Amino acid sequence: MSEGWKIAIVVILITIFVGIIWPNLCWPKIKEIFFVKHPNTIIYIGGYDHSYSENEIKKIAPKRTKITQKPIKFPEGIDSMDFKDVPIIFQEWNYPENVKLFYIRVLNDGEAKDQDIVVDVNFPINETRILSFKIDNNENNVQIIQGGQKGSSRVKFNIRELMPSTSQSIEILTKGKELSEVKAWSGKEEQEINKIFIFDVEIKPDIDYDGPFPLD
Repeated sequence: MSEGWKIAIVVILITIFVGIIWPNLCWPKIKEIFFVKHPNTIIYIGGYDHSYSENEIKKIAPKRTKITQKPIKFPEGIDSMDFKDVPIIFQEWNYPENVKLFYIRVLNDGEAKDQDIVVDVNFPINETRILSFKIDNNENNVQIIQGGQKGSSRVKFNIRELMPSTSQSIEILTKGKELSEVKAWSGKEEQEINKIFIFDVEIKPDIDYDGPFPLD
């Protein structure tokens, strides 16, 4: 093969790469990795058998309160993590026995808006029943798709949008304390959300602590 033909072939290959392969295969992937901003939606679910209001804690144990988070179910391959927005709530507990409060916080820890976030919460049929479903903030941003009424064992709801560094909080009060499964996905393409962290939370005023008051 002559030198001229070798140069022509190289030019053709470069032309194909620059004109077809690069813009259609290489550049979109590079752009996706380095230049496109994405949401990063995380779901925290804290289960409470009891809680206290801040005024109650100040009266019972003004110096120290122990808060224990017991992992129930974390994403596969993750044993623990640096929580971005731990769902700890303090409120007066006026509920009977065998009642549990599930506090759900959906956080967008990414750099772009997430939208059409669907969360599907299921409880064991004939074991756990929903007593109430409460939206803690931005009520117009949440819509119940299925269930959620008193006596049901499932609630499926949609969060219209979550801007970066914002969260949506939901409270589900149940008769019975078992949680079966939580699934979630977002966007029109229904991309699955895998970062779902479920744990039980115990708030215990430390009445035996006799050390110094905590610093403000």
